[in-house]
Amino acid sequence: MDPVAENSPQNVARGVAANQVLQVGSSGAIYVQQPHSTVWSANRPHMLPGGIGRIVGRHHLLQAMDEAMEGTGSRSCMLWGLAGSGKTTLALAWASSRIDNYPDGQFFVDMRAYSGTPRIEARDAVRTFLATLGIKRADLPDNEDEWGGVFRAATAGRRCLVVVDNVGSYDQVRDLVPGFGSGLVVTSRRAIPEMSVRHEAKVLKLPLLTTDEGVELLAERVGFIRVTKGDSSARRIVELLEGHPLALAIVSAKLAIHTSWTVRDAVRGIESERSPLRFLDGAGLGIEVGRVISWSVEDLDASTKRVLYIASMLPSNECSLSVLALILDVPTRDCDRMLQALCMASLVDEVTVGHYRMHDIIKAYLAETRSRVMSDEEQAEVGRRVRTVYLALSYAADSAVDPHRHPLRLDEETVGIAATARFTVAEALAWFESLTPAINHLIEEAESAGEFPFVTRFARSVNTFLYWRQDVTRTLSVQEAAVAAAVAGDAAMEALSRRALGRALADTGRLAEAKEELQASMALDAAQGDETGVASAQHAMAELALRSGQHGEALRWGVRAARESRRTDNPVREARALYDAARALNELGHHAWAQALGLRSLSICEDRGNAYGRALALRLLGEVGLRSGDLEEGCTWLERAWRVEESLGNARSVRTILQQLESAYGELGDEGAGDEVRRALAGLERYPDLTQSTVVIGTVTP
Repeated sequence: MDPVAENSPQNVARGVAANQVLQVGSSGAIYVQQPHSTVWSANRPHMLPGGIGRIVGRHHLLQAMDEAMEGTGSRSCMLWGLAGSGKTTLALAWASSRIDNYPDGQFFVDMRAYSGTPRIEARDAVRTFLATLGIKRADLPDNEDEWGGVFRAATAGRRCLVVVDNVGSYDQVRDLVPGFGSGLVVTSRRAIPEMSVRHEAKVLKLPLLTTDEGVELLAERVGFIRVTKGDSSARRIVELLEGHPLALAIVSAKLAIHTSWTVRDAVRGIESERSPLRFLDGAGLGIEVGRVISWSVEDLDASTKRVLYIASMLPSNECSLSVLALILDVPTRDCDRMLQALCMASLVDEVTVGHYRMHDIIKAYLAETRSRVMSDEEQAEVGRRVRTVYLALSYAADSAVDPHRHPLRLDEETVGIAATARFTVAEALAWFESLTPAINHLIEEAESAGEFPFVTRFARSVNTFLYWRQDVTRTLSVQEAAVAAAVAGDAAMEALSRRALGRALADTGRLAEAKEELQASMALDAAQGDETGVASAQHAMAELALRSGQHGEALRWGVRAARESRRTDNPVREARALYDAARALNELGHHAWAQALGLRSLSICEDRGNAYGRALALRLLGEVGLRSGDLEEGCTWLERAWRVEESLGNARSVRTILQQLESAYGELGDEGAGDEVRRALAGLERYPDLTQSTVVIGTVTP
């Protein structure tokens, strides 16, 4: 509103186009003055860049864009996602294939929010658009803030398309929104909520390519002769790069240039480097993935950037809100705010509530540039804190799985963190399942830092789970590392570590070596007066004798372990020793004695609430019934064992029990029970995915 004259009381709206809506307040009557004559250029603007090839794997997104732009609403769409995920390619591919829908012209501008070059100011972009329309500078208001309104007026009632690429904030978009009837497509690495709130834009986050889509992209760029649909090497490339479109495009360019290379050569090139960026950014193509990512990282404020770098030091790509809050030693709400900021910047993805994931390429970039942001001392301290938190949570989870295990000696910091964790058995198993891929990495980092007590105590904390999981290879490597660490600098844990190594060796069939380790463990415990340790070693010797088929020897070791455990008031260990002795008796054909010891073991476990020991005793009693010929009684015990193992989430044991029941019911001719068992077996088609379970740590979930 401008006064007509200095002393005039009238309100005049100048430069307003026909059909433009004004919101009238309480400032008096409104007088509309005709705008300066503006000329719509005879040459309709066609500013879309060319060179966009066939789009791969984005058909559902193209359809979603069609739905957004063909509606009766704002006809606007926003694409956002990870750097290099193909936002611009998708926007231009869609726009170039729908030109006929926008006969009055197409506008395009790269706002350069993430480009390493100065950003384009919104007023400069709108001035370019207006000039393209033939509107002269002299026809524009002196106040540049009004130019966006002129652009909306000029495009109102027409069918134009505006593509605003590489946007950093809503301020870069506001003045480029066209008038009613025209369409708007915005791309950004950052989520811009104003687009949804103010313009009801369809907001689409770009996922990365699936394996099949990635292979198709490689084949399109390199040729279907060199890359076939089922090419295992091409699939491996996509897996290594997690379907990142820009990274796959660079690999395609390298293969196109190096015509003598096979796809397998490219796989070897990526795998031979510690970081995929070294293969990608050494391409000499003028496009560096690391540099592209850097523009997103450098756009963060200092505190959020630090959180991002610390998150990159976690032992896997998975990032839990509660775990990261413990590592940072900050309130969960503060950590959540910073993680949400990283999500908005497309640097991490929120998989489920409180659970995040970082792309391999992002993590590789952060690893290579970490020294620019954090000193060696700070990195060392963060690494130590990460290991402390993971040890504390693993110890707490192990205590939930087997609350009767002898407690470990831990430092005050670790004990304090462990005290904040609350796990059910199922939650503890879920924690370990998610941790499993990172176990060796944590141990290797601790070895490099000379943190030997971490290695021995962490190995002990994960041992029960690895034994339950029957991960023989990993168990052996972990316990070998524990013994080496104990010898190098944690003598107090040597006996326990050798005992665990002996069991791991027995699991791999190296029985002679297993016996040596167990005897060494027993000798160390005896020398230190650790009677509990001696009983545990005796129990392990009984297990070893059972594996060796020396059932008489197993019976003797089991009885000795039971007596020692009773003398030292360790009923849970006594129950396990009785279980060993009962197994030996069953193998020797003394089924009545085996049943008596099995019942005693079961009674102790039920009194102590030891679910795992109870499951073992029930399975033993079932096997005694089957071996003695009393199939009905054996099935009764096994059905009870089935329910207990099922409640513990032990799918492997459940499958074994069901197979035993299927065979027994077949012999009994009980078709109804057999059908029930077969239905249960059919439900165990795969090992259950426990990684998505909710695990409560304090008041949040890892």
